[in-house]
Amino acid sequence: METKTHQGEGKIQSAALEYPIAGKSKVVEQLKKQIAQLAKTRKDVVIVGEAGIGKGAVAKNIFFRSNIGGDKPFMSINLSVVDDRELEAVLFGFDRGVGGLPYTSKRGLFEQANGGTVLIEEIEEASFRNQLKILNFLNERKTRRMGGDVNESVDIRLIITMKAEPSELVEKRKLLEDLYGKVAEFEKIVIPPLRQRPEDIPLLVKHFAGEISKELGMADLVVDINAIDVLVRQPWRENIRELKAVVDKCVLFSTEGRFMLPPELVDEKTEVVKMINNIMGGQEFMLDKSLDVIEKGIIERALNRFGFNQSKAAQFLGMTEQTFRYKLKRLGIASARTRA
Repeated sequence: METKTHQGEGKIQSAALEYPIAGKSKVVEQLKKQIAQLAKTRKDVVIVGEAGIGKGAVAKNIFFRSNIGGDKPFMSINLSVVDDRELEAVLFGFDRGVGGLPYTSKRGLFEQANGGTVLIEEIEEASFRNQLKILNFLNERKTRRMGGDVNESVDIRLIITMKAEPSELVEKRKLLEDLYGKVAEFEKIVIPPLRQRPEDIPLLVKHFAGEISKELGMADLVVDINAIDVLVRQPWRENIRELKAVVDKCVLFSTEGRFMLPPELVDEKTEVVKMINNIMGGQEFMLDKSLDVIEKGIIERALNRFGFNQSKAAQFLGMTEQTFRYKLKRLGIASARTRA
């Protein structure tokens, strides 16, 4: 859970850097237009997209761009990491004595954010009981602390996120049908997964590489087209979150100002393309190292094809078993027994 207060246009620009909406696809262009339009209103918003796609960043962009004066609070809570039993107290606060201790009182998130924006991430993770309480709040726009007897009217903009379409969540009994009906009144943003818009990956890679390099006090890295090509071809099942983690790792592997892929993303196909491009471009490279990568990839594929039967893999590659075993050892390829 977080709360932020920001001042003026400079903060809006820095927020755009902190929560980037980077890319050149039609999806990203439309997303930027939606954010700009929603920043001019106080309408509630529902953002739909897979985990790791950047729904929180979109919500924060909407808030920062609408909070020109910088005097409105922003608070957020991710229900996938909050104990559902504590959720009511977090959202609505409480007036009560605890375990014989003196009477205690605490304002809830809705009350604290009065006049500003509340982001509730992954609302489908809440129990139906708590979803009903959120629905009642949406209908009445009043909050009452647990154990209290005062209903306080609040003025907040609510932004909620979901990992799937609301109708799909209702079918899976993850979303209360009445809440689904209320959410249908919200402005809706749908963010497609990264694998459906690979044209956005190069700009995201360069942004994250520049970001982590700056944090580490490194000079800007050269991100060559070969590395970009490899990253574009990955499935990115965890979307932008996974891409950023890999780019951070690439920066840590980098030497001499060049962006380096981690070993698990380098295969023989990548190395062949890189060799050819380096030769055509007149760039220096280590031939022996490239050939080792290529040979290792070929041998590993042969082992996989023959169920790690070394005799059959050696015969397929036209080698004696003795030569084959030597190459396994020299190239650091695990034996069938180790892999089992």
